[in-house]
Amino acid sequence: MRLFILNLLLLSLGLLSANAQDVSFTARTQSAVVVGDKFQLQYTLNKEGSDIRLPALQDFQILMGPSTSYSNSTSIINGKVTRETSYTYTFILKGLKEGQFTIPPATIKVDDEKVSSNALSIKVVKGEAQAQQQNQESQAAGSAPSDDDLFITVTPSKKNLYQGESLVLITKIYTKVQLESISDIKQPELSAFIAQSLQGQNGNSWTMENVNGRTYNVNTYEQKLLFPQKSGQLKIEPTEIEFLVRQRVARSRSRSIFDDFFESNYRTVKKKVRSKAITLNVKPLPSGRPEGYTGGVGQLNMKASVNKNDVSVNDGVTLKVVVSGTGNHKFIEEPQIKFPADFDDFDAKISNSISNTARGMTGSKTYEYLMIPRHAGEFTIPSIKFAYFNPKTGRYETSESGPLTINVEKGEGTDDVTSGVIRSSVSKENVKFIGKDIRFIKTGKITLKPIGTFFIGSLAYYIALLVPLSLFILIFIINQKRIKDNANVTLMRTKKANKVAIKRLKKSAQFLKSNEKEAFYEEVLRALWGYLSDKLSLPLSELSKDNAGEILAKSNASEEVISEIMNILDTCEFARYAPASGTGEMDKLYNQTIATISKLENQIKR
Repeated sequence: MRLFILNLLLLSLGLLSANAQDVSFTARTQSAVVVGDKFQLQYTLNKEGSDIRLPALQDFQILMGPSTSYSNSTSIINGKVTRETSYTYTFILKGLKEGQFTIPPATIKVDDEKVSSNALSIKVVKGEAQAQQQNQESQAAGSAPSDDDLFITVTPSKKNLYQGESLVLITKIYTKVQLESISDIKQPELSAFIAQSLQGQNGNSWTMENVNGRTYNVNTYEQKLLFPQKSGQLKIEPTEIEFLVRQRVARSRSRSIFDDFFESNYRTVKKKVRSKAITLNVKPLPSGRPEGYTGGVGQLNMKASVNKNDVSVNDGVTLKVVVSGTGNHKFIEEPQIKFPADFDDFDAKISNSISNTARGMTGSKTYEYLMIPRHAGEFTIPSIKFAYFNPKTGRYETSESGPLTINVEKGEGTDDVTSGVIRSSVSKENVKFIGKDIRFIKTGKITLKPIGTFFIGSLAYYIALLVPLSLFILIFIINQKRIKDNANVTLMRTKKANKVAIKRLKKSAQFLKSNEKEAFYEEVLRALWGYLSDKLSLPLSELSKDNAGEILAKSNASEEVISEIMNILDTCEFARYAPASGTGEMDKLYNQTIATISKLENQIKR
């Protein structure tokens, strides 16, 4: 009895939930059809309705309908009852002429209220009955599909562009035959490019297109975002795909009545197709790169701000630099910032909010720097300059933040002298407070000295003078060397090359643990190219697989190490598009990359 009451209660709740639902009346059909072919136009309603009315369809003929079907389902999740009801009204239509048409909304009555559906856009393409009949006859005769019945195209979004500018490479499949699957694919080596997949742009959505009077089923198989890393005439070799085609074989006169049931009159054949080669004209970036250029190409912008302008000594201040827009975000280096001498600054925390689109990488890249002021005063961070190349205008453009002023007040627990106001032009620790205001009377045993014994003029006195002087000279020399090294950006980048590479590989280790294959190989590739750029003191845009080997050889790198580096680059390039690699292979590549960088670090001393 209790179970019956519980079920009745749940059913009542479900009915209340269903009644509370908003009315949804949705139309759907194919995006493209052939003139004269039948197709379905369906309307789905989530409540019971009546008196469905279609709009006037002058360009289509209604062959049948509506046929009505009904379904419902009830689910209970965490005590919440959900009931879904669906009424489907199906019409059979036929396109009367070629063109792009709009089917206006249909209407239906629900609880004495009129509800409208959405409108639909449908393309009606020209048919070719004779060609289709010849194709069916050739398949029945057992011959392989012709190149006109199945082919692929690989098309770039642009053929003339600048180095570092993005383009989209679109691969499409055109077919008039029934495809089962792809058995093999050979894609070109894109060693002169950095490639990114356009997520969500590839799929199994098929449309119809009319090409040279013939109608094909068309699928966008793949879209890649490419960034050329060198200039000149760059050639992209053809793509080869081998398809498995389902084909009807010739019927024998003594064929069994069970042949159609078991589909014994079909076979699967292989058909290999090949696209055309592509040549791109990639122009080099103009000379005379302005101050603040860090490799950006696109339509970009930069903003900088601090989280607070009034702080106390030893309080943390966050400087945030945000580079936004459309461009090659992932390949832009850190902006050049001159921090006040009396601030302790730390490495930037970098975060990305970037998505790959047909226009390029769109979004923002954020650099956050933690700064800690050690003395009171008014300090200014000079205007941060961010220069980038704009392909649309064909010139370099600069975005500036303007100077950022920070007022530092003395904090609790700091004495008056050390927290006194000093200017940012004065070096750290320039003023010190020595001693105490009150000297206490010493008690206990006192050692007396003979009259006439003086400290001034004694050996200890001169030693006491020489020691601080020597320390001052030593500190001065070390400080001058540090200033010189800091001014030599190339030298500092070279010394930090190994450290930066290991740090980047630590990020790839995280992808290795989470078994994110594509992200792992991409991160290893980026870390290795970044290390070579720092170690060889060359911009990343001037490095490629074609010249990296020669430059390494001139820098006294052994042939063995050069070969290992090239193998790692090849492995990363191909592994991102190959079938899923095991964790063992990824772990082996990670260890090999660390070992190779260590060998190169010992061979190239800069």
